[in-house]
Amino acid sequence: MEPYQHYSAIGRGSFGIVDLYKAADGKFVIIKKISLEYLTEKEEKTTYREAEMMSRLNHPNIIHFYNCFVDDRSLHIVMEYAQGGTLKEYIDKRKGVLIAEMEVVYLFSQLVLGLHHVHKADILHRDLKPSNILLHAVGIHTVFKIADFGLSKMLESKTKLSSILGTPCYLAPELCEGHSYGKGCDIWALGCILCEIMTLEKAFGAQQEALGSVVRKILQCQYSRPNAEKYGRHLRSLLDRLLSVDPAQRPTTEMIMADIAVAEMCLKLPLNIGLIACQSTFSNSN
Repeated sequence: MEPYQHYSAIGRGSFGIVDLYKAADGKFVIIKKISLEYLTEKEEKTTYREAEMMSRLNHPNIIHFYNCFVDDRSLHIVMEYAQGGTLKEYIDKRKGVLIAEMEVVYLFSQLVLGLHHVHKADILHRDLKPSNILLHAVGIHTVFKIADFGLSKMLESKTKLSSILGTPCYLAPELCEGHSYGKGCDIWALGCILCEIMTLEKAFGAQQEALGSVVRKILQCQYSRPNAEKYGRHLRSLLDRLLSVDPAQRPTTEMIMADIAVAEMCLKLPLNIGLIACQSTFSNSN
């Protein structure tokens, strides 16, 4: 820990502690500290998995992994610091004022590009949600970055997973029914996020809604419908396909990037590591 100077606390939970540090070069970094003290051998291997997965990913729309080390029987994961808060906070600050379609497409396209990189590495995120999307400013542009790979899983061979993990409001139908699942569960969660940034409401159920009610809405695909006057039919049609109850009917990330609703924006977002620019700018007042 010697090269890092503690700056402030960020969060604390059952997973461990997340703090903001300043590195020797003056750059701010996030360090996630996970105690290994009372873990079984299997649990310890699972803990190392997050760092191993992040080390495989290198994309401007994914929080960058710098390194990890063990100090005082704790695993420390050193990551990029995104100073703009979370997408959840970004949505909450709108206070009911709908986001312009161009801004929605700009935001969503970045998440698609990031998730495409994750899936190309044969990794499932399994916990995509607005609180796991971080914002980072690059000049006048806002870069959206996927974070928190604590529940991620490598796809071994071509088998599907069967364990149920994730946040209830973003669980795919196949997860709710205890079936095996694959990359389609991340696509469903991506659809839930798109719906939320278009409606400023959770797609399936409010925060305090009973789990049974949320699951019933998911299985019946009863989600908040975007304003047809605010958003064009192409974007609304894409949302419908992302939230298909049958995972086989959901598009892959490649298909989403080629969709008429977002294809132009995906082409405008250069994939130079560390920089994302957009030909069109938007105002937060939209």
